[in-house]
Amino acid sequence: MTLSRIEFALKVTKYAKGNTSRAKPDWDKFGRDIKDHFNIKRDEKLEASCNYYLKLPPQKQILKNNKLTWVDAIPEGLSDPELLLVYVRRVRNNLFHGGKYNIQAPDETERNEELLKSGIRIIHEALKCELNVWGAYQQASI
Repeated sequence: MTLSRIEFALKVTKYAKGNTSRAKPDWDKFGRDIKDHFNIKRDEKLEASCNYYLKLPPQKQILKNNKLTWVDAIPEGLSDPELLLVYVRRVRNNLFHGGKYNIQAPDETERNEELLKSGIRIIHEALKCELNVWGAYQQASI
């Protein structure tokens, strides 16, 4: 539900992209716009969450030789806030596209939970950098 509200807030403000076939949130533009306003050191919990993502980034699931596997995929040339948003989306994709279930890797349960909690903290801070987006997020309901 949280990620649905976030993507809604991005799309109804100035962060939508697409065409007549599809509309989607423009996460990259949002990341570029907030990079100078995102304060990793705003509080200890946020700093810990950001450092966790930056030091132990979520992996990307790929298909290699007809086998699912996980790889490190660290984009280059991005600021820390932009990179954090890429990683938050990666966690989202891993979760929503069936890449992460504790039955496959029960020893990673704590890490998966930390990635989710830290990701929510990071994205809330990012949304607050654009007050229109934060307001749309807060007002979103089903």
